[in-house]
Amino acid sequence: MKKKEKHSSKKYSGNRRKTKDKKKDSLKQDLQKDTNKDVKKGNKKEVKEDTKKTSKKSVDQKATEETVVPVEHKEKEAKTETLALRSKRSKKSKAKSKSSRDDKKAYIILAFLGVLVILLFVAMLALAGRGKQASNTGSLGNIFGSNSKVTKKEDKEKEEKVTPTNKSAEAKQAVMEADADTMYGNGLYYDYANMTLNQVVEAFMADQGIESSQIAFSYKNTKTNEQFSMNDTQPMTAGSTYKLPLNMLVMDEVNKGKLSLTERFDITNTEYEYQGEHDNYVAAFGGSMTIPEMQEYSLVYSENTPAYALAERLGGMEKFYGMLDKYGKSKGEVKTIQMHGNKTTTDYYIQVLDYLWKHQDNYKDILHYIGESFPNEYYKTYLPNLTIYQKPGYVREALNVDAIVMEDTPYMVAIYTRYLGGSTENSDEISGWGLQQLGMLSYVINEWHRVNMN
Repeated sequence: MKKKEKHSSKKYSGNRRKTKDKKKDSLKQDLQKDTNKDVKKGNKKEVKEDTKKTSKKSVDQKATEETVVPVEHKEKEAKTETLALRSKRSKKSKAKSKSSRDDKKAYIILAFLGVLVILLFVAMLALAGRGKQASNTGSLGNIFGSNSKVTKKEDKEKEEKVTPTNKSAEAKQAVMEADADTMYGNGLYYDYANMTLNQVVEAFMADQGIESSQIAFSYKNTKTNEQFSMNDTQPMTAGSTYKLPLNMLVMDEVNKGKLSLTERFDITNTEYEYQGEHDNYVAAFGGSMTIPEMQEYSLVYSENTPAYALAERLGGMEKFYGMLDKYGKSKGEVKTIQMHGNKTTTDYYIQVLDYLWKHQDNYKDILHYIGESFPNEYYKTYLPNLTIYQKPGYVREALNVDAIVMEDTPYMVAIYTRYLGGSTENSDEISGWGLQQLGMLSYVINEWHRVNMN
């Protein structure tokens, strides 16, 4: 209890007064000095108070963060929310876009399939109609016609299928013995049984002093499709051999019903090569000719005026030359026949002969005329007892012949030459010796065929 008395309020009250007085005196003395300090203190106090307030606000903000948001932060949050929404929308849009693309793909596929079904149905109806028509005529094999794409495809497939002859050595030797006298008589005996066609031709050329570039030929067996050639893409002067595909093209128009075989066509204003020849034809036929007359004189006698008259039926010479690829194209630089330059290849002409052979029902008149052309000349010189359909061609340095030869196994051959018998680009007359050499070459090719292919 005594200790409590030592710390009573009476004991310390005097001291508190003294302290107060001292503080008043001190304040009076330092009033002037502390004025600025008070201002500064006041400012510091305000700063401290502001800081405290801010700190308090920060604490309060943390406490109410999820419920109270300052305005400036609200904008940020709105933007964040917008971005989030955009992101969601973008994802949804991408998903929708992908789905849309998938739907479009599915739609395109279904549409394509639908078109295919329709086309197949139409094709079946067309085939059914043609089949019915063919059955009425009793010719199912000609449903598509001789000039259709299907037929051309089938022809190509048949052409590509080659069946080698593989004739026995005994059979070959038998032909050699049977034809020996003729071979020796013509001075054209070669070992046909043991040589290729090219080897036989090269041996003949060596004996005749003919250079390798002077001869170009293409050969094809009509039954086996075996082919042999020499210089077949080398450009050679065509001469009058252009008249064969010309006549074929005109007959194509006749078969289509676009031209008549009985109508007479005016020839007085047709193009021509020789004025005298043209005038003679105008006078002889009264200024007009039928297509059969044009065919006969252009194929049997290889005359130019009736050939130009035929070209006029097609729209003129220029248009005619643009139609020649119907029968084939050479794999060489010159594809058919050049209008300017008159160059061609045996590779092209063997295709013309092949087309003629495969569609001979369309060209019966043409076969008749070329069967009568130039008896005992060109390919027929050493082969008088064979049926040969040929279209020769001669101009300046060129002596040529295209032929279908009716051996036991028929074959076709295109032979184009230059400078035979000493002829040149300036020659005006056919070389008799050159014509003889062409006939001998024809015999050599035919004899090789007899020995190896018949």
